[in-house]
Amino acid sequence: MSSPLSRLQIAQRIHDLLLGEIGHGIQIERLLGDARYARDVLLVCDACVGSELMALAALFRDLTARQPAPAALGPADPPAPPGHAMQPNDWARDTSGFGLTQPPVLPLDPRGRDDSRTEPPVERRRSWLGRWRKE
Repeated sequence: MSSPLSRLQIAQRIHDLLLGEIGHGIQIERLLGDARYARDVLLVCDACVGSELMALAALFRDLTARQPAPAALGPADPPAPPGHAMQPNDWARDTSGFGLTQPPVLPLDPRGRDDSRTEPPVERRRSWLGRWRKE
């Protein structure tokens, strides 16, 4: 007497038969986990009249119906409110997560002046391309 088939074994057999019948396989893991995908695959199996696929589809449905439903994990956490995500740094709190929307404010030196204005401007180095461009 043979042992009963598991859903995994049936899914693998369906995959093999569909490859031979229509030249297209299925995603076995997705068949076992996604109810909509399983419904679509089993409908294709039902459409293959005169093959083993119809019997396998019925057996797969029967085993799926007998399988106990997963236990509830408890109350789900409420979804986060829409908007900006909290950032770990004070300077990043006004960003969307894709980088700064404005440059950070530079700290003042002890004399109360802005450090960015005390440095001389950096001169651009001219390249050979500048000779051809009109400025």
